[in-house]
Amino acid sequence: MMARLHARQLAAEDKGKAPQNSYAPDRFVDVQHLKLEVTPDFKERSLTATAILDFQPIARPLKQWRLNAVGLDIREVTSPQAIKATQSTDKHLEITFAEPVAAGAKAQVTITYDVTPKKGLYFRTAEMGYPAGDTQLWTQGEPEDHQHWFPSHDYPNEKFTTEVICHVPEGMEALSNGRLLSRQKNNETGLVAFHWLQDKAHVNYLVTLVAGYFAKMEGKHGDLPVALYVPPSEKDQLAGTFRDTVKILAYFEKEIGVPYPWDKYYNACAIDYMMGGMENTSLTTLTARTLFTEASENLRSSRGLDAHEAAHQWFGDLVTCRDWSHLWLNEGFATYYSLLYNRELLGNDHFKHGLHGSAQGIFGHNKDTTPMVHKGYSNPMQQFNFRAYPKGSWILHMLRSELGEDLYRECVKTYLERHRYKTVVTQDLVEIFEELSGRSLSQFFDQWVYLSGYPELKVHYSWDELARQVKLSITQVQMTNEKRPFFRFHLPVKFVVGDQVHLHSLEISREREDFYLTLEAAPKVVRFDPEVTVLAKINFEPNEKMLLAQLADQDDVIGRLLAVQQLARKKNKVTLEQLGRVLKEDPFFAVRQAAADGLAAMRT
Repeated sequence: MMARLHARQLAAEDKGKAPQNSYAPDRFVDVQHLKLEVTPDFKERSLTATAILDFQPIARPLKQWRLNAVGLDIREVTSPQAIKATQSTDKHLEITFAEPVAAGAKAQVTITYDVTPKKGLYFRTAEMGYPAGDTQLWTQGEPEDHQHWFPSHDYPNEKFTTEVICHVPEGMEALSNGRLLSRQKNNETGLVAFHWLQDKAHVNYLVTLVAGYFAKMEGKHGDLPVALYVPPSEKDQLAGTFRDTVKILAYFEKEIGVPYPWDKYYNACAIDYMMGGMENTSLTTLTARTLFTEASENLRSSRGLDAHEAAHQWFGDLVTCRDWSHLWLNEGFATYYSLLYNRELLGNDHFKHGLHGSAQGIFGHNKDTTPMVHKGYSNPMQQFNFRAYPKGSWILHMLRSELGEDLYRECVKTYLERHRYKTVVTQDLVEIFEELSGRSLSQFFDQWVYLSGYPELKVHYSWDELARQVKLSITQVQMTNEKRPFFRFHLPVKFVVGDQVHLHSLEISREREDFYLTLEAAPKVVRFDPEVTVLAKINFEPNEKMLLAQLADQDDVIGRLLAVQQLARKKNKVTLEQLGRVLKEDPFFAVRQAAADGLAAMRT
């Protein structure tokens, strides 16, 4: 959604209410185009507006059309079709036609109204205590807040083209989706009208309007206009914040295999924005808190947020979840592709560390019993949580690891091309992966997506010198019941014997599995899931000698991190010396940081 796990605080689930199933609303009409013309009053923090909706009834004649509309002061509703009556309720505008509009017939309504929005559109003005030179307004539609400033079908099971005309005082900018058709001053009012057209279909929550005073920096990705708009008081932070954006777009086009799908890519920074970012089509809104200069880059960077929002232009915008129960199709992809960009820029160790860190966050929810795809929520904000973001990312990573990078890319490319400018559910993704891979993936998706949790493993290791055998006893210790059976998956394990590396794949399917593996000598290192490919919490305590050998493996960053954390608990002279060495010498920052934390805990 709007903001990402690494960039905002996710919505807390409402634990005070019993879950209730939520379903997408009916689509009695096909909305084809929405045209908004708005004149904001920055002093009064209100709008005068007109909304024109072009639509067609879908299956049967339409006598009454109910639109989402909250707090709108409706002045007039007109249509080429005769209107019998209109009625505003606390949540809707109901339009009753004199005669039913025939199924498939093209129709239109024009709604003129005033509104002082309480949600969806926000002002930041001098009257509110902000610098006059930074005056701005911005919108936030996801999940269903645009109904507070324009009438609409405010749910993601409908896509349509849009047009936004905004009249603002001279000197201000007004930005919206798509391409700018015109910028024209009215000499009588002194206002300048910015006319934007989004001629590729998108969902209601992706409509955006940002207006006010801005400093900007412009660039190009090929022929694609790219720009960043910031409050004028923050203009010295433009260059540093903007420097990754074009590289991110170039990488995603190469990695995804589908060209960037919109007419431009702009970012606009909003003052006091409640999220980290929002991936409105072609115009992302970012929090101004993400801005940084070279001097402050070590304290914060916008790279992760920038990549996450840019990835959404494909995943969430070009192809959008049809209802909030399938939100992971938006957020899981964006989270994963942000990690992939990090790998491209910083290397595989950073990628593995990102996956490892997100897994630790997931493991913190060990009592969660809710599947990733479920309808048992009362408010869509409850869906914006660790399941949609890091767990969704991990589902994709496990698919990529299982199928191989080339086949995974082909599946994702086909998924986007087949469903471009449409809405999707999880089964749409499953069908493409099964079709192109030839694999039956029902069990994979059942246990990881349609059921809850993750495997937690307790591992016991022993070496039989006489038989030259390793014995591994692996027990699944996570909570299970008839709705949460034991997981079935392959667990990679690496043995280092002398200077030889032996890799094995262990098939896990029951509560306890015993494995006997013959090796030429006792391994000096035993590492489970060394490439970070399985979302499993592994409880394994190697002996100190093994941990010291693991600590020396410069090709295994997560192995060294785990070794540092486990050695720190031993609190003896040898581990003290080793942690001190790691703090000075290890090439990866997180391993050094873990060593510092361990030494601090040992009170050295």
